[in-house]
Amino acid sequence: MTNIGITLSRSDPAGVNILRALEREGFKEFESGSILKSGNIYLFAIDRLIVPEEKYKVSSETQPYPIDYDALAQRYGIEYYVVASRHWSESGKPCLTVHPTGNFGKAVYGGRARELQRTVANPMRNVFLELSKNTPKGYEVSLEATHHSPTEFKTPMFFAELGSSERQWRDENAADHLARAISKGIASSQKVEIAIGFGGGHYCPTFTVMEREIAFGHICPKYALDLLTDDLISQMVEKTLDKVDFAVIDEGIKGYQKKKIEVSLREIGVRMREK
Repeated sequence: MTNIGITLSRSDPAGVNILRALEREGFKEFESGSILKSGNIYLFAIDRLIVPEEKYKVSSETQPYPIDYDALAQRYGIEYYVVASRHWSESGKPCLTVHPTGNFGKAVYGGRARELQRTVANPMRNVFLELSKNTPKGYEVSLEATHHSPTEFKTPMFFAELGSSERQWRDENAADHLARAISKGIASSQKVEIAIGFGGGHYCPTFTVMEREIAFGHICPKYALDLLTDDLISQMVEKTLDKVDFAVIDEGIKGYQKKKIEVSLREIGVRMREK
């Protein structure tokens, strides 16, 4: 049996709440107060924020990450990580989201410019499905498009987030739900076909509906389509590690954008599928 990692930050109010929820789920101190364990799942609670809080601000001490997730993966046999985190938006709308990480353009919130992080689509979908069951009243569950750091680790990861304001970050019921969804999603072995997505809004309304039948890896939203290069499209495929079966293009994108995507996908042998 392979080991799975969950990680969160004690500097994140949602992370603190989720940590308590995971302890209620049965995680016990393993080697120190920063490493807990339940079965084959390791929980790494770190002090610093995993994603920078301010735009373009990268700590010289962390360069740019607060912890070496690849070194931890090698030491504890971690197959992939789920990063449990807060989600922030100006709307403050209560939500529970999952998404891969990476930068299609500049590294606004950490990581490297024009680099995508390795991810796994089926485990992310399994957490999404658990989030969608008996969701706390008032919360919406959705995918998010690929965004922010980390970008550079060999060990795949994805984020599972609680948002979108201080009120939700401190909501114990929502934190409990997210903790259970992560634990149950990790335990699931369900596998379906895998896609990458192009277009749509940041919260991926079309792909969120499709996620119930297929698993999405990297998603490039409509606002980032003009940043795409052949290399970034190749990264979307290659860094969705559980193998991409096809690509889906949402409605409403410009003709030249669609043509560029189709040509690039054809060159790397990835087929298109209609919605």
